[in-house]
Amino acid sequence: MDRWAQLGGLGTVTDSAGGFLLPNGARRAPDVAWTLKSRVRGLDPTTIERYWRLCPDFVIEVRSQSDRGRALREKMREWIDNGAQLAWLIDPADRTVEIYRPNGGVEVLTSPASLKGEGPVDGFILDLSPVWDPLDH
Repeated sequence: MDRWAQLGGLGTVTDSAGGFLLPNGARRAPDVAWTLKSRVRGLDPTTIERYWRLCPDFVIEVRSQSDRGRALREKMREWIDNGAQLAWLIDPADRTVEIYRPNGGVEVLTSPASLKGEGPVDGFILDLSPVWDPLDH
């Protein structure tokens, strides 16, 4: 995603080391997030090194063995409820992807080869083969 973001130049990518203070007051650090640069530029410069006081435009969470499904799904809805325009929950064990959008619906895909971005990340394509078969890559 970082390479795609650099090419487009419109947004900035953060990983799990980057955190967000959401409008509802929750502190969250997704596995991957993409935020429009114009929104990041609007942040208070004195807080840029801490949790950003905004919700990213796009979020990816990858379920680990220790994650509880219900809690993770609630977290995904929280991202959307706080302003994310698109969120992907990737479960390597089940080979599923749940796609969350502001309209409230959740689309579930089984073993997709790739995911195509839409909305704020239109044009981004995530190859899932390294996720499904990490030893083959």
